[in-house]
Amino acid sequence: MPGFELIDQLERNSVLEVFDKSNGVLFAHGFDVRRNNIFRVRDFEIKFAKALGGQKAAACTSGTSAQYIAMKCLGIKAGDEVITQSFTFIATVEAILACGAKPVLVDIDETYNMSPSSLEEAITDKTKLIVPVHMLGNPAEMDAINAIAKKHNIPVLEDACEALGATYKGVSTGLLSDVGVFSLDFGKTITTGEGGMIISNNENLITTCMKFIDHGHDCDMTLPRGKDTASFYGFNYRMSELQAAVGLIQIDRLTHIVESNRKHKKIIKNELSKFKDIIQFRRITDENELADTIIFNLESPKLAEKLIVNLAAQGLGTKNVPDAMRWHFAKYFSQVWNNTSYYKNYENQWSVSDSLLSRSVSLPVMVNWSEKDLEKITASISTAISLL
Repeated sequence: MPGFELIDQLERNSVLEVFDKSNGVLFAHGFDVRRNNIFRVRDFEIKFAKALGGQKAAACTSGTSAQYIAMKCLGIKAGDEVITQSFTFIATVEAILACGAKPVLVDIDETYNMSPSSLEEAITDKTKLIVPVHMLGNPAEMDAINAIAKKHNIPVLEDACEALGATYKGVSTGLLSDVGVFSLDFGKTITTGEGGMIISNNENLITTCMKFIDHGHDCDMTLPRGKDTASFYGFNYRMSELQAAVGLIQIDRLTHIVESNRKHKKIIKNELSKFKDIIQFRRITDENELADTIIFNLESPKLAEKLIVNLAAQGLGTKNVPDAMRWHFAKYFSQVWNNTSYYKNYENQWSVSDSLLSRSVSLPVMVNWSEKDLEKITASISTAISLL
């Protein structure tokens, strides 16, 4: 599942090179002579964009800040409405609120992503951005979502924080719309500990994001940094050279991570297919999904609860559903709705999503599982389901 499984001497050596080859310059800008003209954050951005087939990428401090930066650079402001989905990490909603905009949350469908029909029903004259979320590695229905967005002339920002490595009809997540964002935290496909990345084939947009990340700096390399120009102000969301040193190694591991995920998930799903009368797998939009998660639903919430108990007895836990729903389903975002004027009846909202999620179970797929591990895990899951 995550890049942290693979951290080894290569990442360690890369970090040490910041000191051995660049004399400890941890900052992404300036100090050209001291750092021997090695700019790891810039190199990581280039390497990341190339790995995904994109034109340009901008590194920042987190997936959360990546969303906020992208929204700000798309012009989202107070009074605007931004549509996203009810099943998402809370950061998506926090970024909308940080822009002063109103979050409009719609139901999910059997992909566990944004329902295109619910999206279209939610569009108003104030809708200025659509944010589909590729939850737990499965790309959203981007053809339908993009068609709706085009019809209403609304830009689309992909929250691909949980889907680095997935593709949809041959195109990487993050590059299926106007702009995409990724998280590089310790539980994501690849990691820099904390970190984020913004990607787009719109080079002007990414350049604007890069300036916003760095207090508005134009980064005119013909000028000393202290005399650099700026046309607007930004903030400090800069990634450090230490993070980039790790990222430069991790991005080379991406293909192996994704291939292992898909291989392991296929083995488990094939074995569990014998329980098709008991469990229903989510609908996958593209077989080249990230495949770091297996999600299925059962007939009732009580049956799902019983399965979770059975899985625990086999030494197995869940992934986000249901163990971290407090942070991934808007019904439970009380800290948001109790402190804003939106969704005061939040506990009774998003009934379609609630019905699906309340009877769902999500399991992690790990990169480093051996054949023996897979046999044991698959047998344990099968035993847990058989005891229902």
